[in-house]
Amino acid sequence: MKILTRCLVTLTIVGNANLVWGETLGEYIKVAQNYQNSGKLEQATGIMEEAVKEYPDSSDAYAYLGLYVGMRAGETDDFMEAGRLCTRSFEVLDEAVSLDSLNPLARFYRGLMGVNVPKFLGKLKGGIEDLEFLIEMRGRSPDKVSEERVISAYDLLGTGYQKNGEGEKAKHAWEKVIELAPGTKLAEDARENIRKLFSPEAGKSQMGKEKETEGTAATEPSLLVELGKAYFDAGDYEEAEKVLKKMVDIDSSNVKAYTWLALALASEASEGYDERIYENTNFRTELVFESMEFFDKAVALAPKDTELRFLRGMMGVNFPFFVGKLDQAIDDLNTVVRGNAPDSTKGEALYWLGVAYQKKAMSYWIDVVSRYSDTEASQNVFEGMRPAVKHIDLSEYSTPVLSIDFVLGFQDELAPQTAVWVEDRKSKFVKTIYVSGFSGYAKEKQVNLPQWANSSKFGDVDAVTGASIDLGEHIYVWDLRDNSGRRVKSGEYTVKVEVSYWPSMQYQIASAPIKFGEKEERTQVEKGNLIPYLEVKYLPEGGK
Repeated sequence: MKILTRCLVTLTIVGNANLVWGETLGEYIKVAQNYQNSGKLEQATGIMEEAVKEYPDSSDAYAYLGLYVGMRAGETDDFMEAGRLCTRSFEVLDEAVSLDSLNPLARFYRGLMGVNVPKFLGKLKGGIEDLEFLIEMRGRSPDKVSEERVISAYDLLGTGYQKNGEGEKAKHAWEKVIELAPGTKLAEDARENIRKLFSPEAGKSQMGKEKETEGTAATEPSLLVELGKAYFDAGDYEEAEKVLKKMVDIDSSNVKAYTWLALALASEASEGYDERIYENTNFRTELVFESMEFFDKAVALAPKDTELRFLRGMMGVNFPFFVGKLDQAIDDLNTVVRGNAPDSTKGEALYWLGVAYQKKAMSYWIDVVSRYSDTEASQNVFEGMRPAVKHIDLSEYSTPVLSIDFVLGFQDELAPQTAVWVEDRKSKFVKTIYVSGFSGYAKEKQVNLPQWANSSKFGDVDAVTGASIDLGEHIYVWDLRDNSGRRVKSGEYTVKVEVSYWPSMQYQIASAPIKFGEKEERTQVEKGNLIPYLEVKYLPEGGK
């Protein structure tokens, strides 16, 4: 967390450049910045809390408030307080973006937070998307995004991509920093980051330092906990796991070691599916169970530790249903509420209790759909879940282009496996537009989407595999280029969307024919409950 604070302080200076404010709001911001520069973040936060009361429709006011709350999260060593502040920071930054989705300040600060907070909080993907959006905005409207902010965005993207295991993308981002800011400290740091990322010698040097620390820890085992925490803060959860497992082997009564180990495993599990799932389809499942096992050991050693009970409760709510710890999580959180924890922590515990009971309530609806699928009650469930449909504006995209707009109308215990792909008029596979992480990485080892698997033969999954999507509207835009980068020929095509849910075992495939030619085309399909709406729209070259 200390690393996050340093990063935020540095980038706030860059982020504050070239801004123009209304007089009164500007005074709020100036006073808050003075407090922040003096290290008085609590006072800076208080000033901006007043600002958002005075200017409730100001995206800028919320952006600054979200930043300062996030910086406070980076300063504290208290798990619960850091978690509370992080949650509050993202709530405020989400409001800033909601008020003005094109506000570069709001996008920048939310992206900055997203790539710097621990990965298990699940904000990394959104942070990367915010920063990518900012760079795209600079390309479309250079006057709206300063060059300084774009340079910082590339630097942060390097960090985000590295955390996400995308080394080549991280390298490219840092190369852009070197190109745009030659001779600066940022460029120098970017070169060093690239060297560390790809240099074997850098790896050996770092390994030597780690071995030296571990050697010292043989006589001072407590240092292993500090080393594990350092790995955790750096986002290297696998190394944190190795070091902390050594520590609990040496001292099986060390509560902090068990706690950090549980958090490291939970963070590994939250990273999403990757190539490891091909070798072991239960990889993430095992991580989750192991994480909870170590949380349980920590609580057994310190059952009256409110902070620990809160952590285990929060994780128990977030973990998948098959871990079977939801009732235990509810008990933990109720213990926090009834205890002597600060009001802010009790409020956070009540929030997670609400999430827990939402999950319990949803299980009844899932049971209706699974066991009584032909009843009116089942149809009521689908109607209650079905989200409203919005439409995409394709005017900002280069033509020819195809939009694929569909709704997933059901929510199970776990997010479903989903695939979107295109076939030609002879049912020959053309391109996968999207496939959920598990199916994309597990491939033939565990087929959940049989029609996509049979059509694609898993030929192009690496470039399009993404995090699982869930209940709601989803829109994908295709530039009509196949995997080789060639524009597909005019003619008749079919867009297919396949979805498979577990544990309810619900399944549907939806298809929409579309013709690529000289005229605009649109097809809308409304059949079934799992994919109740599918619209594909084609704009020819030069169309608007």
